[in-house]
Amino acid sequence: MARLFVFGIGGTGARVMKSLTMLLAAGMKPGNFEIVPILIDPHKDLKELNDCKTLLKLYADINEKTYSGATHIADGFFRTKITTLKSLATDSGLKDDFEFDERHDLPFGQFLELTNLDSKSPTHDLLSLLYSEENFHKPLSVGFKGNPNVGSVVLNSLKDGRGFKAFESVFGNEDRIFIISSIFGGTGAAGFPLLLKNFRNHSKTVIKQSQIGALTVMPYFKLTDVGDASDIDSNNFMTKTKAALTYYIRPEFSNLCEALYYIADPDKQNKPYENNEKEQPNKAHLVELLGALAIFNFANTNFTTRGDVYEYCLKTENASVVDFANIADKTREIFGKKLINFYILTKLHPENLSKPNLPFNKIYKFNKTFEKDKTFFDNLHSFFNDYFLKWLRELAENERKLKPLNISDSTDFNGLINGFITERKRWDGIFSTPFDVSQIHLEMAKASTKKELRMLREVNSICQYLSICHHATNEVVNSKINF
Repeated sequence: MARLFVFGIGGTGARVMKSLTMLLAAGMKPGNFEIVPILIDPHKDLKELNDCKTLLKLYADINEKTYSGATHIADGFFRTKITTLKSLATDSGLKDDFEFDERHDLPFGQFLELTNLDSKSPTHDLLSLLYSEENFHKPLSVGFKGNPNVGSVVLNSLKDGRGFKAFESVFGNEDRIFIISSIFGGTGAAGFPLLLKNFRNHSKTVIKQSQIGALTVMPYFKLTDVGDASDIDSNNFMTKTKAALTYYIRPEFSNLCEALYYIADPDKQNKPYENNEKEQPNKAHLVELLGALAIFNFANTNFTTRGDVYEYCLKTENASVVDFANIADKTREIFGKKLINFYILTKLHPENLSKPNLPFNKIYKFNKTFEKDKTFFDNLHSFFNDYFLKWLRELAENERKLKPLNISDSTDFNGLINGFITERKRWDGIFSTPFDVSQIHLEMAKASTKKELRMLREVNSICQYLSICHHATNEVVNSKINF
């Protein structure tokens, strides 16, 4: 199968990658591609980076367990395979599954081997003009802190590292590349042009002529002002963006990509993010989710020329709270029902396992014996509660808010969808069916009689279970929600 190598550069790259993973879990498909995530960030101890790697690992393990022996199942939760570069290049010596191993714990001056230069040499003088003493003494292990002039030098060394060589060795004729980066910081602003240049100037024709897409994220948040206590000042974000765009919009640059996607949120928050360089405890943001949709657009489009440029606009431009009514119609169509299905699954799963006398549980023995694969169900529980539901809540709490669903403990789904309310009917349960777990259980019982789902028992009982859940939630949501 063809693979889409998704390079997530810096903090923004990791955050968009998280949203991509949530949409894949909900059943969205990037064409016929497997996804190979590659994270690039010098700040190896950053919590956001390590959370993203844990999430990717959870997803990959769930996918492998669910569809092992059942590759003929075309659609479902967690259906797209996430493959690691390490597993593809088994002799590369890579230690990490989802990022290049290169780590720089030394100051920038040491990286340049400045002490080996004659202090009176022209090279030393040139470097002193380009970089400040502060630049030279900053450790690279905490990132580039909004200094793309530093990042461009350090990240250019990646092409000689094990990770890049592993990528070169496994990239195939039908494979594609997608790059996620911000334009207003240091790591992404430096890394994107460098990666693109190295791909297009590569000695291997298959890489040089590959289809490449890129998401450029412009400013969508601001930070608290902490004076001299931080090197990052969000007041400079727009200035840096404008400066970078003067280069990005040149045809000789934009024509290096088949498709270049831009996104931003110019309406800054009323409450800025905490300016914490070590933790960066930012909540999930609408821009990151919409940015992830660019990857699906790229993967599902056949490009015959280069230089296509895409921007994003909401249906209701100044909406402070975005739901399924005021988001763009095409966007709602692309991911709306899949997101609803997956949210319902987080409610349905514990209900299923707590009621062993349900008909489909009896027929297929979805009971305590079924739960003996403790690792799988622990992973599923963690994905739901530690990541997906937390992600939904953060989207609903951030500015601008994305709040398409009413998140609650209830298993009654009337009023679940903001902007598309399905009212409970007086005769629900007597002459009509309610929109709740009981109706989905009924659909699961019906689905369990279908031959293709019944036969999965002999192949993979976990795949059978999640496939029946997927079929039932899809049937109910399609019958109840018309948008």
